[in-house]
Amino acid sequence: MKVEELQNYLKDIQTTYQRFEVIESLAKQIQNDKTILQSIKDILENCKTFEDLKRNSIICSYCIHILIQSQRPESMYILLQHIKSLPDFMPLKYVEFLGRLLPFFGKIIIGPAKELCQYPKGTPQHAIGVQILCNLFLDGLLGEENFPYLIELIRDFEQDPYFTKNLIDMVKSTREYKDFLKKSSKNINKDLELDEDIIFDDSILIKKSSDEV
Repeated sequence: MKVEELQNYLKDIQTTYQRFEVIESLAKQIQNDKTILQSIKDILENCKTFEDLKRNSIICSYCIHILIQSQRPESMYILLQHIKSLPDFMPLKYVEFLGRLLPFFGKIIIGPAKELCQYPKGTPQHAIGVQILCNLFLDGLLGEENFPYLIELIRDFEQDPYFTKNLIDMVKSTREYKDFLKKSSKNINKDLELDEDIIFDDSILIKKSSDEV
């Protein structure tokens, strides 16, 4: 399916039911028709600036829904490449949109999200990475083994251009977050108490050479 054909097909969507039907149908076709993936990739290439998104926001959002609905590794790869190529100062709604939808890939998105978190703070990539992890946690999909990473990531987080801190505050308000900090604090105190039981001989045991006497 060529780009123009796909765009016209998506533009013809009129109702909510039709939208779900078309997205699900195209998502299934991706497995056998790789031209759909290429056309979606080309469409996303033209959705990288505020003006581009303003003109193509609906089509762009449909394409992202199709990729996520397909649940295929190659679909996730295309989305991640798209995110990595985004310029600075993307629209707030678009960053939030990506941060909320990518968790639907499930736990396989955790590693790539951590990679996005390595981008400089204030970039859309960093914001999307943090938002993905926060949303995974709030949806109960992050897993205990990844929670310490998220804690460290958001502990001293300051507001960014995409209001990521609003989502972080939701994480910090949960009982799991507060219990984790309380448990960490107890472990630190326990370590300090154990240190007090260690006895050192702090006398100087090194014999001076005859030249120093």
